[in-house]
Amino acid sequence: MTGSSKTAVPVIGTVTISYTELKDKSVDLSKEIERGFGPNGLGILSISDVPGYSALRQSLLDLSPRLASLPESVKKQLEDPESRYNFGWSHGKEKLESGKPDIFKGSFYANPILDIPTTDVNLIQRYPSYCGSNIWPHSVLPELEVAFKALGKLIFDIGLMVAYHCDQYVSKGMKMSKDKGLEHIILRSRCHKGRLLYYFPAQESSHALDNSMSSWCGWHTDHGSLTGLTCGMFKRDGEEIPCPDSAAGLYIRTRTGQIVKAVFGPEEIAYQIGETTEILSSGYLCATPHCVRAPVGEGAAGVDRSTFALFMQPDWDEKLDFPEDVHIHKELIESNGSLTFGEYSEKLLDKYYHRKT
Repeated sequence: MTGSSKTAVPVIGTVTISYTELKDKSVDLSKEIERGFGPNGLGILSISDVPGYSALRQSLLDLSPRLASLPESVKKQLEDPESRYNFGWSHGKEKLESGKPDIFKGSFYANPILDIPTTDVNLIQRYPSYCGSNIWPHSVLPELEVAFKALGKLIFDIGLMVAYHCDQYVSKGMKMSKDKGLEHIILRSRCHKGRLLYYFPAQESSHALDNSMSSWCGWHTDHGSLTGLTCGMFKRDGEEIPCPDSAAGLYIRTRTGQIVKAVFGPEEIAYQIGETTEILSSGYLCATPHCVRAPVGEGAAGVDRSTFALFMQPDWDEKLDFPEDVHIHKELIESNGSLTFGEYSEKLLDKYYHRKT
């Protein structure tokens, strides 16, 4: 984007709900849920004043550059090709929108709730990215497991509270059994996935500086149920600094096609709706495409970024009962039909990513 187009993109703060309000099930938060997640919302809202959150965020994100700077031979031992690099360390395995390998960032994936979701060999072979086991760097960075699980579990617990209020909002517009609501789908799942991300400093990347809006993370819509994410932490030479470029950050495409920059504070946990929830809620809760723009300019040289996301998704065996009117992935879903989340994921991979063999 040019400098003039930067200023044309509106900057919008997320709808924010305090932890005190969120934890009180007697409080009606339907208006806030609708403003954040409804058909006219950005598909994102944030939770403020969560006890203990800031310290847990700091502890985990501080470990991100330490993990990324481990010797390549050590990180190689943390890779898991069998899960398509969806457990352990991953760098350069994913592709950018251009089709080139993404060496801008490294990721570490783990399930913060269950180390071993299942021991069923057939399930592990069929759904390797969900059913695999965690890989922790016990000998070289033992504190990573503790920090990863602590933050992941907190974001999960707050996510359950968010899901409860989402169900209260959706139930006002459509019939739904409590057992099929977002809260219970998330609660009984065994395949949640945390992702610790490290964006390498510009001069350490062999890529030329990319000034596009999606330079750090391409346009995509989350596939699962609900995603919890931290505000990114920027550092130069190991010292935390403010983001050096006001145009950098999270961009969202609204239902009307408008692109906006969404902002939330480092003390807040943000939550985004995934496509599976949009489908099951008949569009009362909406997922939106989003991307991440890297900082550019002289101030961005030598700056790295760390962040964490928790992808809460249905269990692979969760039976998804689809509504009559499905407006996403119609070619994969029959009206009033049903698939397990694992089957649905296979169809998506086969159709859009050509990764199924």
